[in-house]
Amino acid sequence: MKKKPGSQPLRCAIYARTATVKKPDEDNSIPQQVVRCKRFAKEKDWIVSDDHIFTDSGLSGLKVNSGLKDLMSIAAVSPKPFDVLLCTSIDRIARDTDLVIRIHETLKSIGVGIRFTEHGDIPV
Repeated sequence: MKKKPGSQPLRCAIYARTATVKKPDEDNSIPQQVVRCKRFAKEKDWIVSDDHIFTDSGLSGLKVNSGLKDLMSIAAVSPKPFDVLLCTSIDRIARDTDLVIRIHETLKSIGVGIRFTEHGDIPV
């Protein structure tokens, strides 16, 4: 998603998930994932509201967990509260490829893109 000249910065939501409860300073902990997403957004002059940070800790990625459900519900509100979902990697959204595709298609249908911080700036 590219910002058009003279347009407002992109508004971002963040989703972070761990399958196990981790200490805040452990690699891939929820706080570490959020920091990486915020850094990614800052480098692009995108905006992240703390109200749009969603997490699931200690939960499997084989289903849509409560934090991701909340994110998707809020994304569907009009006017759209954010333009892009930031996540550190695809497996943080889900471990099931079909589920990731369904989530992506749902978000895309309401005008929300997904970016993964560990995969560069490749729109999906």
